[in-house]
Amino acid sequence: MLKFNKALFFYLYKTFFLLLFTFQFLDGKAQGLLFNSNDSLLTKRTSLRVFSNDVPEFHDHLYINFDLSLWDNAHLGYVFNLAEKDNSYSLSYLYMNSSGFLNFNIDRKSNKIQIPLDKSMLKKGKWIKVRMDFDLKGDKVNLYINNKLYQATELGFKDQTEGNLIFGKNQFYTEVPNMAIKNLSVGDDNRTYVFPLDEWKGTEVHDQEGDVTGTVDNPVWLINESYFWKPVYTHSFKQVVGLNFNTIDQNLFIFKKDSLITVDSESKRAIATPYQNPLPVPIVLGKSIYNSRENKCYVYDLFDIPKGMPSVASLSMDKNNLKWEAIGKTILPQQRHHHNMFYNLGQDTIYLFGGYGGYKYYNKFLKYDAGKDSWIEVPFKGDNITPRFFAATGSSDNPDEILLFGGYGNESGNQIVGGKQFYDLYRINLKTHTIKKAWSIHPQNKEVFVPANNLILSPDKKYFYALCYPHEIAKTEIRLYKFSIQDGFYEVVSAPIPVTSERIESDINLFFNHKTNEFFCTIQEFTDRINSSVKIYSLLAPPVSTAAYLKSQAPLQSHSHLLLYLGIGVVITLGVFMVIIVKRKRLVGFPEPGMPFAPMPQPVIEKQDIGKKQNAVYLLGEFIVYSKNGRDITYLFSPKIKQLFILILVNSYGFTGITSKKISLLLWPDKDVAKTKNIKGVTFNHLRSIISDLNGIELTFQNDNYLFKFSEELFCDYFIISELIKESQWGNNDQKVLEHFDLISRGTLLSDMSDQWLDDFKNNYDEQLVGMIQPILIKHYDSGDSRLVPDLAKMILDIDPFNDTALKYQLKGIRKQKGIEQARKVYDQFTAEYKRSFGTDYQTSFEKIIQ
Repeated sequence: MLKFNKALFFYLYKTFFLLLFTFQFLDGKAQGLLFNSNDSLLTKRTSLRVFSNDVPEFHDHLYINFDLSLWDNAHLGYVFNLAEKDNSYSLSYLYMNSSGFLNFNIDRKSNKIQIPLDKSMLKKGKWIKVRMDFDLKGDKVNLYINNKLYQATELGFKDQTEGNLIFGKNQFYTEVPNMAIKNLSVGDDNRTYVFPLDEWKGTEVHDQEGDVTGTVDNPVWLINESYFWKPVYTHSFKQVVGLNFNTIDQNLFIFKKDSLITVDSESKRAIATPYQNPLPVPIVLGKSIYNSRENKCYVYDLFDIPKGMPSVASLSMDKNNLKWEAIGKTILPQQRHHHNMFYNLGQDTIYLFGGYGGYKYYNKFLKYDAGKDSWIEVPFKGDNITPRFFAATGSSDNPDEILLFGGYGNESGNQIVGGKQFYDLYRINLKTHTIKKAWSIHPQNKEVFVPANNLILSPDKKYFYALCYPHEIAKTEIRLYKFSIQDGFYEVVSAPIPVTSERIESDINLFFNHKTNEFFCTIQEFTDRINSSVKIYSLLAPPVSTAAYLKSQAPLQSHSHLLLYLGIGVVITLGVFMVIIVKRKRLVGFPEPGMPFAPMPQPVIEKQDIGKKQNAVYLLGEFIVYSKNGRDITYLFSPKIKQLFILILVNSYGFTGITSKKISLLLWPDKDVAKTKNIKGVTFNHLRSIISDLNGIELTFQNDNYLFKFSEELFCDYFIISELIKESQWGNNDQKVLEHFDLISRGTLLSDMSDQWLDDFKNNYDEQLVGMIQPILIKHYDSGDSRLVPDLAKMILDIDPFNDTALKYQLKGIRKQKGIEQARKVYDQFTAEYKRSFGTDYQTSFEKIIQ
């Protein structure tokens, strides 16, 4: 039977829609460049030379437009300097007498314009629109700050000027304020250079065509600040602690038994202050809620409090009087793990929703009555919220409402019947006590996740942000998601943070700091009921989508070219799809309306943890790379860098490399080979930088071929299994193959890549792997050892879903291990998928296979 490549089929089936979906990210907003300022050593301060090689001349007018963020309250500094032969001009910044000013100057001669800046403008992440028209013929400048015009004349301009434009430290001045710029454009009436400033690393500056025009010393690319979470604080505690966020002073705080630790939002330093009196509540889970109206933190526990001990207490957040007050002693009959707690608008009533305890999921609303010291159920009208825990709540666009999103539970509330993830949004009106369901969605690519505790509303109140992760996996990753309040459309807007959540007490929260314009992720990981570690990470807003970040790592192309390439890509994809169908001379059935295409379910092989995590490249299954220090550096491989790396690697193992021309033709098919020089050079530089973190691999250029040279220091699963395949052709190495079962079972070669030039490598690997595994499968069954038979058969069926031999031994193995009914179920799933794919019934009966 001809082999059916299900991964390729599935890819082609969706590619057309994926291309159209991806197009929305092509005009992603630039992130910008942050400058190391006067707070840094002279040699570390940032300098951006916009034109470093071919400096253009501008005639009659020079337009300089950019967005500027300033948050300096201590220094004099220079935003930019424009140098001519006889004069130089600068835009400088000065903070003096509690006020900030922008100044336009003729250097070393006079100040021509002074512009006061309101304090509200001097915040990190707050952008000021700067538009400048140097009227060279009229000898005047029009300077617009947020569309407000300021003018100066008699500047000594000539009719033309060169673009000797430097931002930050320059040849005349070393003072640099705390600032960032983005959306830079420079030009005259005949041409304009646009600089997205969305690079992610390196010292080269590209215009929107992808050409290198300038250089920057000591850059801090903002896209990294807005995509990668930055560690702020970590500490292990030998006691239960809790944490929360003070919305008045915009600082995180951690409460211990004897003191309060405040993590300053700007300096990121932690300061411990002792209480005036001991914490009266014996902390079990460390839950709390902050009241900004009273400037108090209410600490509570709902269960497992010793009889007679307080369960609710408040802490005055006055730093000069950190005093506890016991409030009440009430508890609930069962614990409520991962419940939600929130205030009404007036912050005079605390509400509790959901949670898990005593093998039950809950969906009741309770409010705390301080006078009666009890939790009282509050009835709500409208839509019903299914019992759940791991939901997230936060402010709504309506001040009387709370948004509640997601969670895990079931309709009955009884854990015995199992649970599932929910991806729904509810509006909970605390004034009218009504509930309205906004939407329910199906996650993209069959993702599975729950949100952490808090939702953060976007400034325009059209979206909310949530930290999401698969809570049932002990060692996993958490990412920031952005959801539309209107329809639930979402995208991932951060790199992952590793999380270990081995105990139900572990807790994750999301906060937003309006002072520093940062998100804060707090993770409390418990190792037992007492000991835990607290980790805090920050991310600059607005966050960057994964699609936009990956786009930043490739040289930019013009918008019109992208439209053209998108159209060509769609046509080629559909053409390839039809060719494959015709060549195979078989009918590949599309799913019926409403029925998603899915490969035949197979018995699950438990995914083994990767054994080697140092100086390792994994190509089987998911592409993963670990540096020589054991750091996961996979994220550094943008799509284009990854393609280049793989293209050279597969052509180096057992081959003599690949020519520069062929690389250009395969990776940039839309460009003339001669015009790929700059783009290819940039991509090679990025690749060299990345692989410098690996030992045992060296990029060389020999006989007009690019080639990787390898040594035994480098671990690569593809190399190991390929050597096993070669050995199996010369003799019996069954035991050795089984010893590497964990590597083989990771998946097929580069399953997350579908480039056409990889097809031959993938097909050769798949065919040889099946040729090696199938005899081992048969031997194991014939010897009476059927333990690995279903797993070995699944490995073959993952490659060739309709392999008759693999199906036969899979069903026989399952029958021995789990009985004939389970084998029949798998057979029925197989035949249903077979008919859906080929439009005809599978001809071999179940009874004939298992006889």
